[in-house]
Amino acid sequence: MTIDTRKLVMGDWSRIVRDPLDVLRLVFAAGAVGFAAAGDVAATFNLLLAFAVLVAARIANLPRLYDLAVIVALVFTQGGEALNLYDAIAWYDRVVHFVVPLLVSQIIYLCLARIEVMPDPSQETLPRHEAGMFVAVFALGLAAGALWEIFEWSSDGLFGSALSEGNTDTVGDLIADACGSLAGGALMVLWAKRGWGSVRRIPGENRREDTRA
Repeated sequence: MTIDTRKLVMGDWSRIVRDPLDVLRLVFAAGAVGFAAAGDVAATFNLLLAFAVLVAARIANLPRLYDLAVIVALVFTQGGEALNLYDAIAWYDRVVHFVVPLLVSQIIYLCLARIEVMPDPSQETLPRHEAGMFVAVFALGLAAGALWEIFEWSSDGLFGSALSEGNTDTVGDLIADACGSLAGGALMVLWAKRGWGSVRRIPGENRREDTRA
């Protein structure tokens, strides 16, 4: 079988390992095995959870860029937790609270577009539609951040986990969430302006969906 540069980068190698993104997914599984061998139960759980989410993202067949975005988000969250980066680096938590809403807000929007709850970005749009898309993505990212803060507060109260470090920390996290969500909204509008939709990958054909003319 001949593998040209496009196939090497874009994928459709095989049914099991489809492309470079699948290799990155397998790194999480390998990391979980390594931490399990070392006896680190918490790190093993975090990486296995991340791997399960990544398998779900593969099944969802997201656009390649957003498939990569899921991986990056989990590197920051579950990978950072496994490596204790939240405790080791003072500013790490703020970076996570910016990057993750930036990526997750767009991914949620695309998933909603797939089930026709939201307009697909590939549809013809007017400026007012793009403004609505921006607001929707911003709200989704901010909501995801707020739900996480609720989870931290609830976990601390029920299980004594000490995830939240007080009101100042919570507000700082929400500000970072808001900034990331604003950036996510802007990028989603740019995606729509290019006429790109919620699929972008056509398995087995090594090509993308058609774009709006």
